[in-house]
Amino acid sequence: MKNVTKFMIALVALAVLGIACSKHPGFKKDKEGFYYKFHVLNKKEPQPQMGDVVEMTYTLRTSDSLLYDNEPLTDMIVESLFPGDIYAAIQTMHLGDSVTFILDGESFFKYFMGRPWEFANNDLYFDLKLNNIIPKEEYEQIRAEQRQKYEIWLEECRAVEDSLITDYITKHKATRTDNGLYFISKKPGKGKEIKFGAKVKVHYTGMFIDGTVFDSSVNRGEPIEISVGQGGVISGWENALMMMRGGDKATILIPSESAYGGEGYRNFIPPYTPLIFEMEIVSVE
Repeated sequence: MKNVTKFMIALVALAVLGIACSKHPGFKKDKEGFYYKFHVLNKKEPQPQMGDVVEMTYTLRTSDSLLYDNEPLTDMIVESLFPGDIYAAIQTMHLGDSVTFILDGESFFKYFMGRPWEFANNDLYFDLKLNNIIPKEEYEQIRAEQRQKYEIWLEECRAVEDSLITDYITKHKATRTDNGLYFISKKPGKGKEIKFGAKVKVHYTGMFIDGTVFDSSVNRGEPIEISVGQGGVISGWENALMMMRGGDKATILIPSESAYGGEGYRNFIPPYTPLIFEMEIVSVE
């Protein structure tokens, strides 16, 4: 009996000693290598699987520095980029769980942020709440429906462009050039002709056909400099410049095929959008 008692005391002592010597007191270590501490644990709720999309709220920090606070995040669960990464960690959670993970900051910033870890000898803490799980099959169905709607919208944009151009050139009496642009001369210049390879300074205002301005060097107070023929601007600009000379002022309508086409440009210019530029050639070298 005494031997059993001594054995139990020894086990308790070892457990206490293990907690005291733990690298992260209060945290447990997963077999993948990350540390974790659950604040809310819903064991009866589903867990995310490979290919599922998760919607979360997260805070990213070190022990003494706050990097991101209570930010929303939507991501797909994929294969880990390094052992014990955030994808491995999230798969241990259940819907509605709230947990703090401790990850290797150097590896995380290398693979997920593409930059060095700036907090040497500090661990990276992830405070995560798993708000929603969209199963892989459901997400693929949602994406298919979204793609179908997008294709319909693209076709509508494509169909509308011709009528927008026709209405504009009829109203403004624009002349169609051999390269497919529509040109309205405002003031003829007397400077050098612009040829391939010339360095040109241009003041411009870019607009949609309804007159909405999306970009303007005039508003910034400084013309842009372009090396003609080097591909630094859309093809419509290249073609327009080589019809002009120093001092010219003109309004040019550029169809989407000579601008940003069916792709558009980020969130600024929709697909199949004709563009209007008021241009002034400041100098030609």
